[in-house]
Amino acid sequence: MVTRITSASTAGVLRACVIHPSAPSGLAPLVVLHGISRNADQLVDLFRPEAECSGRVVIVPHFEAEAWPDFQRPSRVARPDLALLALLTQIEAGDSGMRGPIDLFGHSGGAQLAHRFAMLYPNRIGRLHLAAAGWYCLPDASMPHPYGLAESHRSADTAWVRRHTEMLSIYVGLSVRLYVGALDLGRDNSLRKTASLDRIQGRTRRDRAAHYLTSFRRAAEALGRTPDITLTELPSVPHDVALAITQTGLARLVVAAENVRLTRAS
Repeated sequence: MVTRITSASTAGVLRACVIHPSAPSGLAPLVVLHGISRNADQLVDLFRPEAECSGRVVIVPHFEAEAWPDFQRPSRVARPDLALLALLTQIEAGDSGMRGPIDLFGHSGGAQLAHRFAMLYPNRIGRLHLAAAGWYCLPDASMPHPYGLAESHRSADTAWVRRHTEMLSIYVGLSVRLYVGALDLGRDNSLRKTASLDRIQGRTRRDRAAHYLTSFRRAAEALGRTPDITLTELPSVPHDVALAITQTGLARLVVAAENVRLTRAS
């Protein structure tokens, strides 16, 4: 069964579909975040069979374009993080079994929001799944915010750097699963491109996922944590979440209580 819910908060209105399996397993709910194509309905269809098989509740928010022209990261002009928190609070209020940490998945722009949400609220996260993010907020000072945790020339970034840094030790202790298509090598118009971003994080989403893996591990070790992060390359997949799910079983990997390595994982 799929139900629809609308949450209204000071951050804005956020709608979502909730997939309820016929035989709930009691596993943590999974939140699935779409990218800039805003294909929430498609993701409901793609994750619904796996939700039913696993018994997991799956929540698919829809950041509608008119209300949320920018949703990929919290900023002065948009707080998708607060809208997502309000949505989760409303769902928990209606079902005590939904309380506690969630697992969080995002693809592309959704992966950008997912890891930034987890950096701000790591205690709300069980496992974090990031697929084909265009770029990352690195958990170190190798780049200025929003690309990393070094101070930027913008005073508005100071508070964000402080908040991310305060939670960093908890964040790098999370279980993180990175995914990227083996053919996700394009530099399309939706991929952010700057000289420093290309030089440090890499020129493609595949390169940037590999760099994030290394940066996360180093940050965890520097803080005395044992990093629990892997990178799985999805064979023959370009930048397309539907192909990743239908051809390589990405939804199955994400919904499963424990990940099964699909191909080479680092």
